[in-house]
Amino acid sequence: MNLIIPPSSQRTLILAIFLTVLGGGSLAVMDAISKELTNYFEVAQVLWSRYFFHAAIVIAYLLSFQPRSVFKSNKPKLQIQRSFLLFGATVAMYTSLKYLPLADAAAVQFFSPVLVTILSSLFLGEKIGIRRYVAVITAFCGVIIIIQPGADFRWAIILPVITAFLLAIFLIQTRKLSDYDNSYTTLFYSTLVGVIFLICVAPFFWRQPNVTEFLLMGLQGGLGAAGHLAIIKGFQYATASFLSPFLYSQLIVASVLSVMYLGDPLTIEIFIGAGLIVISGIYIWYREVYLQSKAQDQTAS
Repeated sequence: MNLIIPPSSQRTLILAIFLTVLGGGSLAVMDAISKELTNYFEVAQVLWSRYFFHAAIVIAYLLSFQPRSVFKSNKPKLQIQRSFLLFGATVAMYTSLKYLPLADAAAVQFFSPVLVTILSSLFLGEKIGIRRYVAVITAFCGVIIIIQPGADFRWAIILPVITAFLLAIFLIQTRKLSDYDNSYTTLFYSTLVGVIFLICVAPFFWRQPNVTEFLLMGLQGGLGAAGHLAIIKGFQYATASFLSPFLYSQLIVASVLSVMYLGDPLTIEIFIGAGLIVISGIYIWYREVYLQSKAQDQTAS
């Protein structure tokens, strides 16, 4: 069987992977900055800065470079539902960052790609073979290994679990919306619910930031905007079940930042867990290419 696929298809898959990894890495850096900010501000204010600057950057870009029609969705109810899901997931995740190491919180939330693989089969009709199921489970075992240093039960560990469930549905809806709205429309709606709510309640928790803190807040929101746009674009070029393992790049970057930026200890569990995740992602990529090639050979014959 010929495993060679057309260069155009190869480029599309590589672009999808690159955008997804870039988005995941940007969100990991954003989370590291967010955790740092929780040392100085209430979680609600950290959420405010993440949403406010994200929305401000996105709206400024859309007004400057996109037609006004970009603010109109063909599926507004689905967009609002997706925005609620992201807000709920972010509240749970940022609250957990106040009490957990970044690597632990990021690892637990990465049950979401496992759920995406299952849900994409149930709700999007994507065919997932047993081998890819095994690969994704292997990746999740890597997540469990990374969690091991913080294995003692803490109530806050439930929060990333909640985040994982909400993000799984969020990612499935992202894939659905790509058939109806362009990525810029979806990006605009992503933070709509959160920014409206947080602006309304901001006076109740506000503490004036200094210049450095304000710049960190702006960077936090900018990385959020860039990360979500990259992931939205990536999901337009490949299936959700194919791309979801590459979202583990966020976990790898978060683990590195947890050690190098936040000062958490470097452990063998992080190396082993990250290795399992990367190997699983590469295998799923290979399996996707193999199945595409097989389908092309059958069509040609």
